[in-house]
Amino acid sequence: MSMNSRQQKIKEILSQLGLTDRASRVFCVLLEFGVSTAIVISKQVQDIPRTSIYDILKTLQNGGLVSSFDRDGDIYYRVENVEHAVDVVEEQKRVLVDKQNVIRSAADIFHQFKSGTIYEPGTRFFDGKKGILAIHRELQNARTETRTIVNVASVYQVFPRMLSEDNLKDFQIFQTMKKDLMIRSKEAERYLKVAPVTKFHQVKWLPSSVQFNTDTLIWAGHVAIIDYAEHLSGVVIDNPTIADTFVAWFEMMWNSINE
Repeated sequence: MSMNSRQQKIKEILSQLGLTDRASRVFCVLLEFGVSTAIVISKQVQDIPRTSIYDILKTLQNGGLVSSFDRDGDIYYRVENVEHAVDVVEEQKRVLVDKQNVIRSAADIFHQFKSGTIYEPGTRFFDGKKGILAIHRELQNARTETRTIVNVASVYQVFPRMLSEDNLKDFQIFQTMKKDLMIRSKEAERYLKVAPVTKFHQVKWLPSSVQFNTDTLIWAGHVAIIDYAEHLSGVVIDNPTIADTFVAWFEMMWNSINE
């Protein structure tokens, strides 16, 4: 498949997701560059004002298709894994199965552009429900050992379906360990009825004196911190050294709590 035909196919897919032609063109430029600034992108689509480029990138970011990070004072953007869009579609309307199939069928095309790339050490920012779902999707797709420090009651206020959906199936299928340090609450106890403790899902209750309204998620060189209280947002730190430090802190807390 030629470069032009791949881009045309991607534009057709993005159109079905509700993106405008201008948003699709900006996305394709960013997909081709891998990582870029708004200024560089604007030089490739000169008929779109630079101020509009920022608005389009914000729309793509809110949709979970693009993330941003700071490098030497400049804001860079990059395309996220196509699977993030699946959760965006599910959140908009879960019955739109056709859109999910379109996204999945396009995965090979997206991976042709992203193959061989890895996240450089840095920080990415996500906003709103769609951004948080993008973080959850990335973690689940990693299929690697995961540690969380969580207040289920705070998460429930934003994502009430978590008390009726088992999000541990992949962990069980791939025999991947997930360890949760939880604040005890009626919501947490209800959650454990849906996602029970097993040899691949271990849980310990934090002391009653500990209270917070955030999630801390640690996996494979990444740390995500999600704020459910003030402005619904999340930050992902892509740095193995920092992640190892968080793992050490987590294990210290874990081992200090009796079974």
